[in-house]
Amino acid sequence: MEVTRRQALTAVAGAAVGAAGAVGAGRLAEHLGESTPLPFYGSPVSAVRPDRSAPSATAGSVVWGGPGGADGAGGAAGLRRVALTFDDGPHPEWTPRVLAALEAEDVPATFFCLGRNVRDHGDLHRASVGHHELGNHTFDHRDLGRLDWSACRDEIARTSGLMEKTYGSAPTLFRPPYGHLGGAAVLAAAEAGLTTVMWSAQAREDLVAGHPDRIVDDIASQVRPGSIVLAHDTGSEDRLVTIDRLRAIIGRLRSDGYSFVTVSELVAAGTAASSR
Repeated sequence: MEVTRRQALTAVAGAAVGAAGAVGAGRLAEHLGESTPLPFYGSPVSAVRPDRSAPSATAGSVVWGGPGGADGAGGAAGLRRVALTFDDGPHPEWTPRVLAALEAEDVPATFFCLGRNVRDHGDLHRASVGHHELGNHTFDHRDLGRLDWSACRDEIARTSGLMEKTYGSAPTLFRPPYGHLGGAAVLAAAEAGLTTVMWSAQAREDLVAGHPDRIVDDIASQVRPGSIVLAHDTGSEDRLVTIDRLRAIIGRLRSDGYSFVTVSELVAAGTAASSR
């Protein structure tokens, strides 16, 4: 009997999924030749459910910026807007410092929270609701590029459920740790009704080592209308370079003509412009 290429690949997939139980789905690539495709079902790169059932979402969205972010122009609406984002908190020492700087400058921001930190320090953001935006950054900051659909779904759902319980509403935005997205993570986020948010500018503390004040110019040099700026409110000590100069960064961007909005506001402006 002739075996079709699809049948052969499906057989390989089945064998690989079985192997995943022994070596882990995220390590499959290490055990397969580069000419052998990863499994159709069950691998981190697969954007279909492992049981082959229909997904509960028909579409999803991944964004890197808002209007004008691609070419540096002001966008259809001529808006010079930027969204500041902070990952990995809330942290009992760092997050209040960020919130204080934002309050002093009357600037909203978007915080992508870890579920475990919401569990331990959720009260830090109770006053943020309605002013700042709180997004999902998974529960344990695992690399979703190594996880299958079920594990990605659990990381996302566990965090959204806890955030809804803590803050009274579920998040609508999601950012994958490390910026790593496989098909399984894209599908899990879409099924959870979350917009996946990446970034188009970032705090590059490693590039200003020894000259911390240069972080202001470095961030300003990256920002364009529609930029989503990545920073952190916990982590390695060098990230304090940005936190300690947050007001100066805001002042510099304002002097360059930018105003500040949340990610959802930034994305909504693009949606409204494209619908005209």
